[in-house]
Amino acid sequence: MNFLECDTIMLLVIALLSSIPLVISELCSTCVRSDSACYNVTYLFDIQAPFREHIVIHKLAILRSTNTLYYSFEPNISDEEYYKVGFINLDDPVNSTIISGGKYIMNFGTFDVDQENGLVYLGGSDGIYVLDTKSYKVAPYSSRGDSVLSLFYKGHVYFVRYGEYRIVKKKGDNFDVIVEHMPVKNFVVNKDYVIVFVSMYGLFATKNDETVWLSKNSYFRGLAINLDDEIYVWWLDGIYKITIDKKLADSRVDKVIELEDIDALTFDNDNNFLFTSGRSLYKLLDVNMTLCDDGTSNTKNKTRW
Repeated sequence: MNFLECDTIMLLVIALLSSIPLVISELCSTCVRSDSACYNVTYLFDIQAPFREHIVIHKLAILRSTNTLYYSFEPNISDEEYYKVGFINLDDPVNSTIISGGKYIMNFGTFDVDQENGLVYLGGSDGIYVLDTKSYKVAPYSSRGDSVLSLFYKGHVYFVRYGEYRIVKKKGDNFDVIVEHMPVKNFVVNKDYVIVFVSMYGLFATKNDETVWLSKNSYFRGLAINLDDEIYVWWLDGIYKITIDKKLADSRVDKVIELEDIDALTFDNDNNFLFTSGRSLYKLLDVNMTLCDDGTSNTKNKTRW
């Protein structure tokens, strides 16, 4: 092969290479990753409510038929109540409404939504009340005079009263004890009626007469179930997924997303993670995996508020 032929071949190679687009993907500075997905932490809006100086939102839940976000929070220190529940429509988040007991002190600090009937059950310092979201009227429901610490709706109202070491299910006029001898902070119930709860002793799962210890961490900030009946819990350093096995003893909890400063968490109507940090509401938007760190470097994508 002579020099002329070599030069010709080199020119052909250069021409071919120049016709191939070069794609350079930069890492997303506001993205976080799980084992199987990359999420962009997307700011939605600030919730406007009479918060105290240090803003604390304890719980989130959505009435799916109207896309209305309900949230419990600690109001201004000058307020007679130390807990309140508010709500705001996610499609038009202009005005936030606070549920009021009028001249009565309610301290609604916990709640849950009956999606089928459009009802919101509210637990506070004077028992359980129910909000009819069609008429927006609040009426007494159960356990007047008792302080209700945690509440969940799954066909019936499940709740925990102050001073009692048990979860109770209200079924008509009867009260069935579901979990006892445990100081429960908060809990959820999945479609198979497995109850996962946070206690001062850690994180547990229970069904019938079997209880398993999932984690010694007693400081998880909350529990939430997504539209696929998957249970998540969160703490200072991120989001953890709870896998409930058919053999309950093989259930486990695994950290899935490293994300700091989550106060409260739920899932929107598209099953996206929705969470608050301070007064701000964020969504984890699923994006292309190439935008996240591939895990081979020492730099991790952490988002700090």
